[in-house]
Amino acid sequence: MRGNRTVTTGLTRAAVLALAIGTALSAQAADSNTLRTSQRTVQQIAPQPLQDALLQFSTQTGIQTSADAQLLRGISSRGVSSASTPEAALHSLLNGTGLSYQLTSSGIVLIVKAPAASATPSTLTVSASPETASGPVEGYRATRSASGTKTDSALRDIPQSVQVVPRDVITDRQVTSLTDALETVSGVQQSGTSGNRAETFMVRGFSAPGYAIDGVMLNPASDRPETFLDLANVERIEVLKGPASALYGRGQPGGLINIITRKPSWAPEAEASVQAGSFGFWRGESSFSGPLNEDKTLAGRLSGSVQTEDGFQDNRAQSHRQFGSMALLWQPNEETRFNLGLDYTHQKVPFDRGLIVTADNEVTLPAERYLGEAWSTVDAEKMRLSLGAEHMVNDQLTLRSTLRYDDARIHDTGIDYRSLEDDGRTLSRRYTDRVEDLRAFDAQLEAQLDVATRSVDHTLLSGVQFSRSRIGFTSYRANIADIDIYNPVYGAAMPEATLNSDFVENIKMASVFLQDQLEFSPQWKALAGVRYDHVWQEMDQNVGDSDPEINDGALTSRLGLVYQPTERVSLYTSYSESFAPQSVQTRDRQAIDPEKGWQIESGVKVELIPQRLSLTTAAFQITKTNVKASDPLDSDYSVTTGEQRVRGIEVDITGEILPGWQLIASSAYLDARITHDEDYAEGNRLTGVPFWSGSLWTTYQLQQGRFAGLKLGTGLQAVGARKGDLDNSYSVDGYYRLDASISYPINKNLEVSLLGRNLTDQDYIATPVSRTENHPGAPRAFYATLKATF
Repeated sequence: MRGNRTVTTGLTRAAVLALAIGTALSAQAADSNTLRTSQRTVQQIAPQPLQDALLQFSTQTGIQTSADAQLLRGISSRGVSSASTPEAALHSLLNGTGLSYQLTSSGIVLIVKAPAASATPSTLTVSASPETASGPVEGYRATRSASGTKTDSALRDIPQSVQVVPRDVITDRQVTSLTDALETVSGVQQSGTSGNRAETFMVRGFSAPGYAIDGVMLNPASDRPETFLDLANVERIEVLKGPASALYGRGQPGGLINIITRKPSWAPEAEASVQAGSFGFWRGESSFSGPLNEDKTLAGRLSGSVQTEDGFQDNRAQSHRQFGSMALLWQPNEETRFNLGLDYTHQKVPFDRGLIVTADNEVTLPAERYLGEAWSTVDAEKMRLSLGAEHMVNDQLTLRSTLRYDDARIHDTGIDYRSLEDDGRTLSRRYTDRVEDLRAFDAQLEAQLDVATRSVDHTLLSGVQFSRSRIGFTSYRANIADIDIYNPVYGAAMPEATLNSDFVENIKMASVFLQDQLEFSPQWKALAGVRYDHVWQEMDQNVGDSDPEINDGALTSRLGLVYQPTERVSLYTSYSESFAPQSVQTRDRQAIDPEKGWQIESGVKVELIPQRLSLTTAAFQITKTNVKASDPLDSDYSVTTGEQRVRGIEVDITGEILPGWQLIASSAYLDARITHDEDYAEGNRLTGVPFWSGSLWTTYQLQQGRFAGLKLGTGLQAVGARKGDLDNSYSVDGYYRLDASISYPINKNLEVSLLGRNLTDQDYIATPVSRTENHPGAPRAFYATLKATF
């Protein structure tokens, strides 16, 4: 892009300042984080060491507990068998232990020896519902997740970095795309859009082209999502950093993105919003939930959205998307529950490869320049059906099963850019008419066993998984008229095309896995996991005389250790592995060997302000072999490029500094390079990975006075310079982007908000992919939202 840009140090300074302020004010924050006003419920707590049970109690209620470590040593708790008030839960946790509790003036629960005739303790009252691994998060700070273990676990107990983007962050930032939502997570960048079909990402420098929804990976026969993800029914977005194959099977070593959908609620609730903004943007969104029968054993949720946008590029077709989802929850008793989910997405969007590298070896064309034709579009639809069941056999054993079926069809009439003529301005183009027909079925069965022994407590998870997927692919190609990149003239006709590719690919995968979360003492915890996956891959090609097949298996493992010297600090280290079978082929129609990777990671997780503000830091190295890359001679095919390595450091801060002051901030340093290759120079940097990147988003809501409820927000996104391809033949400059928002509740049911993005109107490349595909960031834009809640 034009001009020199440097990434400012403002983001780093702001994060350090926030950290210093948070630490200095921790005492005042602790006092203000005591007892609230309305009733809060404690969910089931398994039998375990009393110190850990009290920690779960604090996590669920937000009430701080304190005790002499010697007093708790060697004492186990019977736990809490069903949903209870905080007072009843404490009585249950301490029953038979010889201990009691007192409530201090600052609201801290102090664990003491029970007197001979114990007086009735104070009644405890707090607000909101307890957090679960799949439920809503109060504010910006999540404390629990299932993405890292497939069990409901405290984040501090997981020996890998797991970052959570709650719905409050999505709402406050008014984001409508997965890319925008993930900007707040360290080490995550968009890696491409597959011609504006769907978003794909890099995590810790490596491609993560697919993601999971409620813990189930997308169709393995496709190397990218079928449509853009709509956020109307998204509760939280979680990123498990590093390899996750020992738990999820196939996957990339950088990490796993897991989308947690919104579940039905037992209390009636409804919300609807209308959003309008720059470049013809318009969106309507709604969600309704509540019980469906009198005895409240059946609940449902309906969510949906309609979105349209002209976009900031000239002479490009409009974007349209419609989305709807339904979720049902049937809980006939406390031990059993069933979940049914159905969602449907349809989109028709312009096919777009962005900008090209010009004759001066830079991307200098204006952001609004479009080099395709108005008839070049992507028309896609996707349906997802899921059924889940969970049964608690007893206090120790829980069984879970999940079935999911996906069906998608994508038809695009794409225009790809080929090369510049010697005059430096005439671009040759190629037209492709592609159709993809995808179907996938996935079945999982898991058993969780909580076992307490004299010296070690175990949370054992074992499971089996079977998936079957199919893709039918056809493409027709033809050249179309060239275009002048500096003075484009549109109107080239859609040509007659000839068959280029026609195949059907079937993939079956069978897996078995075992994981153990061990607790040796309240301070020492560990995690170990192993998984075996076997893949059968067959391709029936109608063009060419080669039908590549794969019949292979992979064993992946994972091992981690956690040391917690205090309730506020967790130190961890881990090793994990990944593998990813390839669903692509080379130009000579041969299958590509699976990619493999491994990671070592160490980090620290700290509660800077108890129950309010959390810090996660991680240092890691990832090595990946049999790396897949787009064939430089034909982007429809792939090549392997040897070995790549990423070394990095990440910092993430989330939570509340003071009542009403929320913060989510991140920073990452990634040294991502080719370490061995036959086609590319060793030492070259990986495509699109900056050395430095970071983000900051913070809001403050007035707590009292005439303008109580007024919320002000601001954010900064900063990304360093990046190489545009593995040859390192060109670079794109770093950039920063400044955003701000303001919202005000007109009354208890109606809120109005205004968002400004890229307020300094920076001209930048958001995502470099190749010399003929570079996606520019959007210019300055404003969006207004009117939201009603009931």
